Amino acid sequence: MTEVWDAYDENRNLIPGKTIIRETFSTADDFHLVVEVLLLHGDNAVLFMHRSSEKETFPGYYEATAGGSALKGENSETAVRRELKEETGLEADRLQLLYQYSDPKYHAHFDHYLARTGADKDQVSYQKGETDGHVWVSPEELADFLDKEDVLPANVTELKILFGLK
Repeated sequence: MTEVWDAYDENRNLIPGKTIIRETFSTADDFHLVVEVLLLHGDNAVLFMHRSSEKETFPGYYEATAGGSALKGENSETAVRRELKEETGLEADRLQLLYQYSDPKYHAHFDHYLARTGADKDQVSYQKGETDGHVWVSPEELADFLDKEDVLPANVTELKILFGLK
């Protein structure tokens, strides 16, 4: 299925009537919107999804964020809720925008969220070819987990900042 994204200028302004096709996207195109979300349970445990060995980048690593590109017509919050549901099977009870930045190298505007859920921890689902497992990590176990497991480097940095770890 072809993904179609809304086009934005470098200042995050939507370009009315202009779209980008994922399959033909290049960094010569306008910008598109990308969302990522870190999910915490009510007990502050962090959800880590285990990336499939079929993944081209970082196969077998743990990933603490769900996310992807906003589809045509989606705003940031709608996109992040959809991505979270698609990638984990869970829904956010609360959602907070943590920060935004733009990366001209990738022609993307990034919105990073923190979400909380009270869902049953066993109700996590996986995307074939994307993920094949998960683990919830308590704040007390987080530093040890980050030191011992293969976790996406960007997630390690973000989690250390958010949880005040060295």
